[in-house]
Amino acid sequence: MRTEKAVILILTALMSPDVFGAATQIPDPAKFVSDVYARFVASDSYRAPEDIYTPRLKALLENDKRQANGEVGCIEFDFWVNGQDWKLSNVRVTGQDVPNRPNGKLVIATFVSIGQREEIHFDFLRVGGRWLLDDVHSVKDPRWTLSELLKCRP
Repeated sequence: MRTEKAVILILTALMSPDVFGAATQIPDPAKFVSDVYARFVASDSYRAPEDIYTPRLKALLENDKRQANGEVGCIEFDFWVNGQDWKLSNVRVTGQDVPNRPNGKLVIATFVSIGQREEIHFDFLRVGGRWLLDDVHSVKDPRWTLSELLKCRP
Protein backbone atom coordinates (compact mmCIF):
# COMPACT_ATOMS: atom_id res chain seq x y z
CA MET A 1 0.00 0.00 0.00
CA ARG A 2 2.83 2.44 0.84
CA THR A 3 4.52 1.69 -2.49
CA GLU A 4 1.30 2.46 -4.37
CA LYS A 5 1.00 5.84 -2.61
CA ALA A 6 4.63 6.65 -3.40
CA VAL A 7 4.12 5.77 -7.06
CA ILE A 8 0.97 7.92 -7.22
CA LEU A 9 2.82 10.87 -5.65
CA ILE A 10 5.72 10.52 -8.07
CA LEU A 11 3.39 10.28 -11.09
CA THR A 12 1.42 13.29 -9.89
CA ALA A 13 4.63 15.29 -9.56
CA LEU A 14 5.79 14.23 -13.00
CA MET A 15 2.47 15.30 -14.51
CA SER A 16 2.79 18.77 -13.02
CA PRO A 17 3.20 21.51 -15.66
CA ASP A 18 6.30 22.78 -13.83
CA VAL A 19 8.14 19.55 -14.55
CA PHE A 20 7.69 19.96 -18.29
CA GLY A 21 8.41 23.67 -18.29
CA ALA A 22 4.89 24.79 -19.21
CA ALA A 23 4.48 28.51 -18.78
CA THR A 24 2.27 29.79 -16.00
CA GLN A 25 -1.01 30.92 -17.52
CA ILE A 26 -2.73 33.99 -16.09
CA PRO A 27 -6.14 34.26 -17.77
CA ASP A 28 -7.32 36.77 -15.14
CA PRO A 29 -4.67 38.88 -13.34
CA ALA A 30 -6.98 39.68 -10.40
CA LYS A 31 -7.76 36.00 -9.84
CA PHE A 32 -4.07 35.14 -10.10
CA VAL A 33 -3.13 37.75 -7.46
CA SER A 34 -6.02 36.60 -5.27
CA ASP A 35 -4.73 33.01 -5.52
CA VAL A 36 -1.20 34.15 -4.58
CA TYR A 37 -2.54 35.83 -1.44
CA ALA A 38 -4.60 32.75 -0.58
CA ARG A 39 -1.34 30.78 -0.59
CA PHE A 40 0.33 33.35 1.66
CA VAL A 41 -2.59 33.10 4.08
CA ALA A 42 -2.39 29.30 4.08
CA SER A 43 1.39 28.99 4.40
CA ASP A 44 4.30 30.57 6.22
CA SER A 45 6.36 30.46 3.03
CA TYR A 46 5.36 30.86 -0.57
CA ARG A 47 7.17 31.87 -3.73
CA ALA A 48 5.20 32.92 -6.79
CA PRO A 49 6.18 31.32 -10.12
CA GLU A 50 9.24 32.89 -11.74
CA ASP A 51 7.77 33.00 -15.24
CA ILE A 52 5.09 35.60 -14.52
CA TYR A 53 7.19 38.71 -15.18
CA THR A 54 7.52 40.86 -18.29
CA PRO A 55 10.97 40.71 -19.89
CA ARG A 56 11.80 44.13 -18.39
CA LEU A 57 10.94 43.17 -14.80
CA LYS A 58 12.43 39.69 -15.20
CA ALA A 59 15.75 41.23 -16.32
CA LEU A 60 15.79 43.51 -13.27
CA LEU A 61 15.05 40.61 -10.92
CA GLU A 62 17.70 38.40 -12.52
CA ASN A 63 20.29 41.18 -12.46
CA ASP A 64 19.58 41.80 -8.78
CA LYS A 65 19.93 38.09 -8.01
CA ARG A 66 23.17 37.84 -10.01
CA GLN A 67 24.72 40.92 -8.37
CA ALA A 68 23.67 39.78 -4.91
CA ASN A 69 25.83 36.69 -5.48
CA GLY A 70 23.98 34.57 -2.94
CA GLU A 71 23.47 37.42 -0.47
CA VAL A 72 20.40 39.62 0.05
CA GLY A 73 19.70 41.72 -3.04
CA CYS A 74 18.29 45.21 -3.42
CA ILE A 75 15.11 44.36 -1.57
CA GLU A 76 15.19 42.68 1.81
CA PHE A 77 11.49 41.87 1.96
CA ASP A 78 8.83 39.99 0.05
CA PHE A 79 7.11 42.54 -2.17
CA TRP A 80 3.85 40.56 -2.20
CA VAL A 81 3.36 41.17 1.54
CA ASN A 82 5.57 44.26 1.96
CA GLY A 83 7.58 42.63 4.71
CA GLN A 84 9.88 39.86 5.86
CA ASP A 85 7.21 38.42 8.14
CA TRP A 86 3.48 38.38 7.66
CA LYS A 87 0.18 37.28 9.07
CA LEU A 88 -2.42 38.32 6.53
CA SER A 89 -6.07 39.06 7.13
CA ASN A 90 -8.83 41.03 5.44
CA VAL A 91 -7.34 40.37 2.00
CA ARG A 92 -9.27 42.02 -0.82
CA VAL A 93 -8.20 41.94 -4.46
CA THR A 94 -9.78 43.92 -7.30
CA GLY A 95 -8.84 44.39 -10.92
CA GLN A 96 -9.52 47.05 -13.49
CA ASP A 97 -8.60 47.99 -17.02
CA VAL A 98 -6.05 50.75 -17.47
CA PRO A 99 -7.42 53.72 -19.47
CA ASN A 100 -5.51 54.39 -22.71
CA ARG A 101 -3.63 51.11 -22.32
CA PRO A 102 -5.63 48.27 -23.88
CA ASN A 103 -2.94 45.73 -22.99
CA GLY A 104 -2.83 46.75 -19.33
CA LYS A 105 -4.60 45.69 -16.15
CA LEU A 106 -4.24 47.13 -12.67
CA VAL A 107 -4.77 44.78 -9.75
CA ILE A 108 -5.10 46.26 -6.28
CA ALA A 109 -4.57 44.16 -3.17
CA THR A 110 -5.46 45.50 0.26
CA PHE A 111 -4.84 43.56 3.43
CA VAL A 112 -3.72 43.75 7.02
CA SER A 113 -0.41 42.15 7.96
CA ILE A 114 0.71 42.03 11.57
CA GLY A 115 -1.62 44.94 12.40
CA GLN A 116 -0.43 47.12 9.49
CA ARG A 117 -2.79 48.10 6.65
CA GLU A 118 -1.22 47.56 3.24
CA GLU A 119 -2.18 48.44 -0.31
CA ILE A 120 -0.16 46.98 -3.15
CA HIS A 121 -0.79 47.76 -6.84
CA PHE A 122 0.22 45.28 -9.53
CA ASP A 123 0.67 46.41 -13.14
CA PHE A 124 0.01 43.62 -15.63
CA LEU A 125 0.71 43.79 -19.36
CA ARG A 126 -0.41 41.44 -22.10
CA VAL A 127 2.78 40.33 -23.84
CA GLY A 128 2.69 37.75 -26.62
CA GLY A 129 -0.87 36.83 -25.67
CA ARG A 130 0.00 36.27 -21.98
CA TRP A 131 -0.70 38.45 -18.95
CA LEU A 132 2.60 39.18 -17.20
CA LEU A 133 3.48 41.23 -14.14
CA ASP A 134 5.29 44.42 -15.18
CA ASP A 135 5.66 46.32 -11.91
CA VAL A 136 4.50 46.51 -8.30
CA HIS A 137 3.86 49.58 -6.14
CA SER A 138 3.21 50.07 -2.45
CA VAL A 139 0.97 53.10 -2.07
CA LYS A 140 1.15 53.25 1.74
CA ASP A 141 4.16 54.67 3.57
CA PRO A 142 6.85 53.81 2.96
CA ARG A 143 5.94 54.03 -0.73
CA TRP A 144 8.01 52.10 -3.25
CA THR A 145 8.02 50.80 -6.81
CA LEU A 146 9.61 47.40 -7.34
CA SER A 147 11.43 48.29 -10.57
CA GLU A 148 13.02 51.29 -8.85
CA LEU A 149 14.07 49.28 -5.79
CA LEU A 150 15.75 46.77 -8.08
CA LYS A 151 18.03 49.49 -9.48
CA CYS A 152 19.96 49.92 -6.22
CA ARG A 153 23.21 48.71 -7.81
CA PRO A 154 25.07 50.19 -10.76
